[in-house]
Amino acid sequence: MASLNRIGAFIDKWFISEKVKTSILDHWKAKLLVTVHFLIVIIALGLLAVHHYALPTENNPPLEYAIYLLPPAIYIFKKWGSLVLSGNLLCALTFYVLAVSVVDTGGLFSDNLLWMVIVPLIALLFANRTSGLSWLLAISLFAGYLFLTGNYSPQIFHEQIAKAGEAYYLVSYTGIFVITVFIVMFFATGQSMIIKALDDKQKELVVQKAELAQQAESLRVAQKKLEAINFELEQFAYAASHDLKEPLRMIKMYTQFIQKRLIGRLDDSTTEYMGFVTDGVSRMEKLLTDLLEYSRLGKGNRKVADTNLNEVLLIVINNMTASMKETEAEVLCNELPVIKATSTEMVQLFQNLISNSIKFRQNDVEPVIEIKHVLEDGEHRFHFSDNGIGIPKEASEKVFKIFERIHGRSEYEGTGIGLATCKKIIDNLGGEIWVEPGEVKGTTFHFTIPEERVG
Repeated sequence: MASLNRIGAFIDKWFISEKVKTSILDHWKAKLLVTVHFLIVIIALGLLAVHHYALPTENNPPLEYAIYLLPPAIYIFKKWGSLVLSGNLLCALTFYVLAVSVVDTGGLFSDNLLWMVIVPLIALLFANRTSGLSWLLAISLFAGYLFLTGNYSPQIFHEQIAKAGEAYYLVSYTGIFVITVFIVMFFATGQSMIIKALDDKQKELVVQKAELAQQAESLRVAQKKLEAINFELEQFAYAASHDLKEPLRMIKMYTQFIQKRLIGRLDDSTTEYMGFVTDGVSRMEKLLTDLLEYSRLGKGNRKVADTNLNEVLLIVINNMTASMKETEAEVLCNELPVIKATSTEMVQLFQNLISNSIKFRQNDVEPVIEIKHVLEDGEHRFHFSDNGIGIPKEASEKVFKIFERIHGRSEYEGTGIGLATCKKIIDNLGGEIWVEPGEVKGTTFHFTIPEERVG
C-alpha cells in the first residue's frame, strides 16, 4: 500500500495538471487516465516482445505507435488538463492501433477485436457519455464492416494460433483482465474516498454550524449590551442638553442681571470679565446643542424617504439668507437628484458645508460656492467647491474628527462638530466623504451616496 501511495504521489506531481485538482472526482479520473496510458505502453511492449520471439516473420500489429505516441499524449494532458480532450485522444490512438491489428490478425476472429471494448470504456470513464456512445457505435460499425467485407481468414488465424502458442494469448487476455479489474478497483477505492471526504465535510459543516450558532448567540448578547449602552448614552445626551444647560442659563441670566444693576459702577476690566463669562456660557450652550444633534444622528427613529435635494438646498439658502446677504455669498448648482435619506439630516449636511465656505472666506472676496452632482458607477457623486482660504493638505483627515479645529477660536468661532456631523451623516448613508485643496485657492468637499441603498 505504501508503494502504491508513492506511485500515486509521483504521478500526481509530474503528470497531473493543476486544473483538475479542484474536483475530487476529476482528480481521481486524471490519475487513472495517466495510469491507463502507462499500462497500455507496458502491455504494448509485452505484446511486441511476444511477436518478436513467437512470430518473427509475421507482420506485427503497429504497437510501436502506442509506445511513441502515448508519452506525448500524457504531456498534452499535463499541459491542457482536459479529460474530454485527452480521453478522446487515447480512444483514437487505441482504436487505430487495434483496428490495424484486427485486419492483420484474423478480422472477426482476431483477439484484438476483443481489446477494442476498452475504447468506449475509456471514453465513458474519462471524456463523457456522448463520447463513449460514439466510440461504441464506431467499433460496432467496424465489426459490421469486417463481417460484410469478409475481411478475415480463419485458416491463417488458426495457423497463427499454432505459431504463437499460448504465450501470446496469455499476455493478451491477461492485459484485458488487468485493465478492466484495475479500473473497477480504482473507482471503487475512489468512490469510498469521495464518500469519506463528503462525510468529513459534512461533519466539518456541522461543527461550523455549531460555531456559527454560538457566535450568533454571542452577537445577540453583545447587541443587547450595546443597546443598553446606547440607551445610557442617549440619557447622558439628554442630561447634557437639558440638565447642564439649565445652570448655564442661570449663570448667564444672573451675570447679565448684575451687569444691568451695576451699570455705570463697574470699571472696564470687570465689565470685560463679565463679558467673558456670558460669552463662554453662550459657547457652552452651542456646544451642548451641537453635541446632542451629533449623538442623535443615525438613531432608529430616522424617517427615511424620497428626499429631493433641490428642495433641501432651497431650505438651506432660506435659513442662511442673512449671512449670505451680509457676505454677498453666491451658490451655483446643477440639477440635484432625489435620494433615499432623511431630509433633516440632508439639510444639516448641506448647511454645514455651505456655512463652512462662508465662514472661512477670504478677506474682501465674495464667497462663491459651486455644487456639482454626477451619477457614476452606481453612486451619486457630489462636489462642493468654494473660493475660501482653503484647508492644508495635512489636515484633510483631521477636520472630520469631533472637536478638532485647525484655526484658533479667536480667529473663527465654532464647536468643531460641524464636519464630524457631515461625516457621520454620509457614513449612515453608506457613502464616503473627503476634502481636497483647490487648484489655486479654496476647498472642494467630495462625498458619495450609493444609488441603490436600503434606507
